[in-house]
Amino acid sequence: MARMPYTWRQPAYPGDESDKRWIDPSLIVLCQNANVDGALPSLLDTLYEPIGRNLVASVFVHETLREEFMTKVRAGMTVMHRQVMRHALYQKALQRVECLGAETVTLLQPDDIGFEYSMVDGSPIIVCDFSQSYFSTQHPSTVVTLHTFRHSQELAELVAKEKLPFASATIWCPKMSAAYEIALFLDVSAVYINCADVSLLPIAEQHRNAEPFALLQGQHHYEVHMLSGRPKAIVFPAPLSEHLLAKK
Repeated sequence: MARMPYTWRQPAYPGDESDKRWIDPSLIVLCQNANVDGALPSLLDTLYEPIGRNLVASVFVHETLREEFMTKVRAGMTVMHRQVMRHALYQKALQRVECLGAETVTLLQPDDIGFEYSMVDGSPIIVCDFSQSYFSTQHPSTVVTLHTFRHSQELAELVAKEKLPFASATIWCPKMSAAYEIALFLDVSAVYINCADVSLLPIAEQHRNAEPFALLQGQHHYEVHMLSGRPKAIVFPAPLSEHLLAKK
């Protein structure tokens, strides 16, 4: 029996069809005096590999934090996943950014005399003051959009312009009353306040069955609210004091 010749072929990227449509994208809100450092890990993960599931698609930053946020994000950036660099979606995004003349947050490199700076090849891209509709609302665009707001009403208007199927939101805000105001108007099924990547398993059944519910478990407080006939999960840190922990 004749042997077939061996050929090495790299599997298609990403291989799970997540470049064909947005799958559970999320947004981040940074309010005045918020913990910028807390918001960075999930954003930097997306910037490294902006094709996939559960991507951070948009960030909304209070005007007082804009410069701090941009500085810290740029300091934490790395060149993106090598297969994203070659992907047609990223190449299309580069062309669109140039066409729009948009302000961006990217990795920069100086010229030989340190006079002018240019974007590093394969740099992640944050685009300022443009919505994803300028790039793609059908599939991951490989860019993250950044918006600056002054108050909650302006924030609501800016979020409405991002016509994506957001599944979740992370709100970083030292004032719980302000955080709740934002959490209730966002059209998402799950909201994380001053935390990220917290499992919703403790309230998964209630959320699935659309049952209002509240639970304090571990170091977090969980709630399920019914809003306009739809369940919304809200979770935030609620650490027990050392005195109470000692009694347990």
